Amino acid sequence: MNYLDITESSFLGEVSIERLLFIFLMIALTNFIETTSYWSRLAGVRGQKIAISNSLYAMISFGSRTATLFFIAPIGGIIDRAVKGNFDPLHMLQFTLVGGVLGTALAIIFMPTIVKFYDIGVERLEKDGSIIRVFKFLILSKEGLSALRSCWTPPRFEMVKKLKLDGVPKSMVILNIVLYTFFSMGAIAAYYAAWLNPEYMARASSLSPAINAVGAFLLLFFVDAQSAIIVDRGLNRKIPMEVVRSAMVYLGISRFLGNILAIFTLYPAALGISFLTKFF
Repeated sequence: MNYLDITESSFLGEVSIERLLFIFLMIALTNFIETTSYWSRLAGVRGQKIAISNSLYAMISFGSRTATLFFIAPIGGIIDRAVKGNFDPLHMLQFTLVGGVLGTALAIIFMPTIVKFYDIGVERLEKDGSIIRVFKFLILSKEGLSALRSCWTPPRFEMVKKLKLDGVPKSMVILNIVLYTFFSMGAIAAYYAAWLNPEYMARASSLSPAINAVGAFLLLFFVDAQSAIIVDRGLNRKIPMEVVRSAMVYLGISRFLGNILAIFTLYPAALGISFLTKFF
């Protein structure tokens, strides 16, 4: 057995690399799609069609949020194998969280391309009145495929130079970092807490959906509300488009930072959840 085999064995234990990669890719996909919600708002403000833009994003994001159901169960499987095999799954869980970092980073890097995609989607949705017809046009017609190719815009460093903090609520950006740290790792931390405290395993793992719900609630009321105000002001030309663009990009960047922090706060969060389970 060579060094690579020993390292892989100690890292994976009884968990297959396919399972880990599946979870990693699902988390990356959901984070990529959900980060594009910021870019859908930009497309809506640019085209003065924010309601249609939000509707298009809601339809697309429904599929990504449904995908969450597919990776939560395999995470529970990792914990079950860790308990039976008597190995620590912390590094495996941290590895899966890197998927969130990757997905968010890709959404930020390809922001110009995604905004153009939403521009086309909004225009076609207004014309066709059906998301099925929109995708049929984009995928099955020459005109649609040509339109998709025209979306491609190489990322440029000048995008960073154009960012401005003036007019962007700093509290919103900081809060988004904190909340996405909590939201990204909260459910997984509950599962890891089950491994830390097998005596209360059922209680700890059952907190996973509750933590997700609390995270979504806090994001909705404390971050989305502020970002909606910025979008509305941009729509009514009360603030420059540059401020709206900067605000959305900073929200994407703060989500990226939150995903990074989630990797390092997974263990202490699990310790906290493990402690709390004793009182239920």
